[in-house]
Amino acid sequence: MPKRVNPKNNKDTPSKNVVIKKTNISENVNKRVELLRSIVQKTIVSASHYKSMDVLGTNELKSCLDSLHRIFVNLDVLSTSLEGKTNINSVLDDLQKVTNDISGIFKSYGTQSLEDLLMVCFSSDYFKELMNNQDEFQKDKMNILSKYCHPISYRIIPWKSDPNENPQIIKKNRIVDDFMIVENGVSNDCFDLARTSKNFYTKVYGIKIAFRNYELKKTMIICAIVDDIMLECAGSCFINNRILKLKENYEEKEKQSDLFIRYLKCLTVKDLLVYSDEELINRFIGHQNQVGLIKQKTISQVTKEFIGNEIYQQRTTLMQLLLYASEHEYQYLAYLLYDLLTNDVNGSIDTHEQTLIFDSLPWNVKRYFRDAMKQTINYTNNLSTFDNSKIPLEQQICLMKADESVKEKAMLKLKEVKAKSEDSGSKARQYLEALLRIPFGIYRNEPILNVMEQSTTTFNSLVSKINDTEFPIIDFPNKTQYTSIEMRKYADVLREKYVPNIKENFAKMICDVLTNNKRHMLISHICNINNYFKQNNISYSKILHSGKKVDYMKTNITNALMHFKDNTKMIMDIADTCNVKQAVSDVIPLVDSTLTDISMKSNNITKYMEEVGITLDKAVHGHKKAKRQVERIIGQWINGEKTGYCFGFEGPPGVGKTSLAKKGIANCLKDNEGTSRPFSFIAIGGSSNGSTLDGHNYTYVGSTWGRIVDILMETKCMNPIIFIDELDKVSRTEHGKEIIGILTHLIDQTQNDSFQDKYFNGIDLDLSKALFIFSYNDPALIDRILLDRIHRVKFDHLSLEDKLVITKKYLFDEIYSKMGLEGVIDISDEVIKYIIDQYTCEPGVRKLKEILFEIIGEINLSILQNEVDYPLPIVITKDDVKYKYLKNRHEVKPKEIHTKSRVGLISGLWANALGQGGVLPIEISYFPSATMLDLKLTGKQGDVMKESMTVAKTLAWNLACKNYPEKMEETIKNMEKFKNQGIHIHVPEGATPKDGPSAGTAITVALYSLFTDKKIKHTVAITGEMCLQGKVTAIGGLDLKILGGIKAGVKTFIFPKENDKDFKDFMEKYKDHPDVEGITFLQLETIQEVLEQVFEEE
Repeated sequence: MPKRVNPKNNKDTPSKNVVIKKTNISENVNKRVELLRSIVQKTIVSASHYKSMDVLGTNELKSCLDSLHRIFVNLDVLSTSLEGKTNINSVLDDLQKVTNDISGIFKSYGTQSLEDLLMVCFSSDYFKELMNNQDEFQKDKMNILSKYCHPISYRIIPWKSDPNENPQIIKKNRIVDDFMIVENGVSNDCFDLARTSKNFYTKVYGIKIAFRNYELKKTMIICAIVDDIMLECAGSCFINNRILKLKENYEEKEKQSDLFIRYLKCLTVKDLLVYSDEELINRFIGHQNQVGLIKQKTISQVTKEFIGNEIYQQRTTLMQLLLYASEHEYQYLAYLLYDLLTNDVNGSIDTHEQTLIFDSLPWNVKRYFRDAMKQTINYTNNLSTFDNSKIPLEQQICLMKADESVKEKAMLKLKEVKAKSEDSGSKARQYLEALLRIPFGIYRNEPILNVMEQSTTTFNSLVSKINDTEFPIIDFPNKTQYTSIEMRKYADVLREKYVPNIKENFAKMICDVLTNNKRHMLISHICNINNYFKQNNISYSKILHSGKKVDYMKTNITNALMHFKDNTKMIMDIADTCNVKQAVSDVIPLVDSTLTDISMKSNNITKYMEEVGITLDKAVHGHKKAKRQVERIIGQWINGEKTGYCFGFEGPPGVGKTSLAKKGIANCLKDNEGTSRPFSFIAIGGSSNGSTLDGHNYTYVGSTWGRIVDILMETKCMNPIIFIDELDKVSRTEHGKEIIGILTHLIDQTQNDSFQDKYFNGIDLDLSKALFIFSYNDPALIDRILLDRIHRVKFDHLSLEDKLVITKKYLFDEIYSKMGLEGVIDISDEVIKYIIDQYTCEPGVRKLKEILFEIIGEINLSILQNEVDYPLPIVITKDDVKYKYLKNRHEVKPKEIHTKSRVGLISGLWANALGQGGVLPIEISYFPSATMLDLKLTGKQGDVMKESMTVAKTLAWNLACKNYPEKMEETIKNMEKFKNQGIHIHVPEGATPKDGPSAGTAITVALYSLFTDKKIKHTVAITGEMCLQGKVTAIGGLDLKILGGIKAGVKTFIFPKENDKDFKDFMEKYKDHPDVEGITFLQLETIQEVLEQVFEEE
């Protein structure tokens, strides 16, 4: 039986005594002594290493080494004692005391090996028993701990009671005290020292490891340092399985990202020992959130917080930024913060902190950091490497792609710069540097715009080469230059006629050469042909020659070659096989390759034009005429000259004019790198100073160049897209007229190749290839001369169906994305139509977008405040809109027709430049006046409308007197009797300005009704200009007037016959619309025809 030695134990030292067999005691004691010596030696090495890591201080190291030296001497004494006749029990007691002393040193100063500590403090068998009682996964983890963990201290805590059978899960991302570990921690369980330790190395590499001893009913908590080894080189199943499971768990939560893979590569052995999969994923999400917060702060805030943090937190910040190693912004910031550590608050150089941080980073993070440093330095160098100032100004002037006159002016300014001092010559230098920035002669030329020109050039060259050969073209006219359509047509002729003919002729030539021989040569050629067919697996009947006549052989050779006449290469190979050296023209492969190239380029153009249509459709919905006009100008640039142009996008607000230009046209023109044609925006609405466009005179103090030159400098080309917004809102002052004059010259194709900025007076700027786009609402407010130079592209108002499509296709996606509510809200078409009809009165969708944003924003607010438990999807009804979300908004109620037919009351029709229309009630009555037919006009009528009133009065009076003379005599008597001789014409509402001639017919009818006392049908509405001859003449905005009138309840529309085309366009668009069902449309030419239709039957 083994004998147990029980020395005195203090409460901090484990009471596990040294067990020695009775036999060979001296030999076992010697082995024990040698083992302890080895442990002491390793502890000396580890203590010195811990001192270099600042885990131990100088005094602690001295105390530790003194104690270890004393123990080592005691072990020597024990070895000597065993050689003598010393009492073995006394030796064992001394050995136990040395073991206890070593345990005490381990407690304060640690050691090198975890296994040594467990052996000294518990027993020699504890580690083996622990390994035997664990599964393979935990065994592998224990091997990792044994191999890479080095204890720096430990603590033993006795159990107050037996540990829980179902311990609570300890959250490792919080501060965990030792007693919590005793209660719920199991053996091999690891915890982070970063939250409780003050030492940097301990924070970075330190962990706590729990070991339960069920025999002693105590738990040992060991503080240890973990080696930083690359996970790929650890060769551990534990590590590999953890990484694999992390990837799987993350894939289940969301799509795998490169950022998470990079995060896994930055993990350390410590991270995998301490944290669970879920905790590591949460740490990754936390890093992302922290970087997001950093991005929201200014550089000064970030640097101030970074400098104020302790070094461990600084390291954490750098690691979080370096996760985004592929994004230059974070690379630069990480390098900047790291570089700040070279200077402390006292301004002295100190790289110790930098060394600490960099050395403590995991290997892959170091690699990311080195890459970040290199890229940041290269980026900085690239920004500062090229400086125009390094090139002499004389050379820059000589290299300008400008006329000699421009270079002469630049040289004169250069002489002025050199002649004056640095201060007095600054203005001349500013002029010269700005002049050098103007991109003279540089034009953006997208590759697709050159394809047609390249194709026609290639085709012209091909035709020229063919005509120089022995097979000239006879199938189409011979010209030096062919147009694109001729190229396409004649390329097909070459492909379908010329090439087959030339191939057949070539095959016949080879046949003639092969068959024009004697019998033995014919047999040789037949054998060669048969061998060629056999070797190349060509399916063709074998040509016979044995016992055959010469004519038979010639015929079969000819038949064989003519069978494959379209395969020129085969014919040539057969000729070579038969040793026939026939000069073969290169025209066939030349034609084939050239036609293939032209066909491919033509297909590219076709595909590009399809993509242009798709791009324009993505930009805005509808507006087919406007998009067609854009396609025309792009087609011109592809097929013809690449001259500039000037569009005028004309239409009501909110229909997509700016979107078509910015998102449509610019994105249609892209180079090989996907870069769009430069697009510049000038908001000219309300401008009253022409110098904003063409600059100030150079001699003025503080003068500078204008916006046009500025755009050329910014875009670095002379043919950008320049979008000038709100042209009709230019100031009406004299200065505003100056702007109109500048724009008139700017877009005139005969003048804009020599546009001059006042600042660069005398220097011509060629803007003839730039694309100008104006946007405006009302063309009537634009100068006639300027408008004449603009290609007007009209944008129609959006119909209800258009708005419905735009809402579902564009607005919802944008609003849901902003609110973060994609796919959870259901708004039906009926509800959308209800919102459009009842809460908006606009030609576009701006107000609709505002209302939808308000509704969805209110839903989002309710969700955040947890006021309502919404079912999914959230269905919005009309009642929700009316009584919940838009209860504070008034419904839009369009003016409706009057309910009864009355004398002197008629419904006119109106439309404006904003895409709106409706009915306009016109009320006429007598009023007391001393003057016969005196007119009183109210309702804020304009001058044109007042003139229409006068014309209508004259015409209506004459018609009434002509048609009803007796009635008119009675009317005149009543006027004189009651002194109601004046006529009051009122057009409500009184605060709304009204003008235009289109109410002339309606006013004439109303006056005629008053004079003759006839009631006008209340369901009739009239529009049309009137002249004294009684002709109803054309008006504008017919479609808007009809749509507005239908909403107001009009059943019969009377309008001029001259507007027939407008009416046909309207019916083409709305013929199947339910709103026009049951509506009568009358196209009339004279007032007499109108009078026959409008009155109630008596």
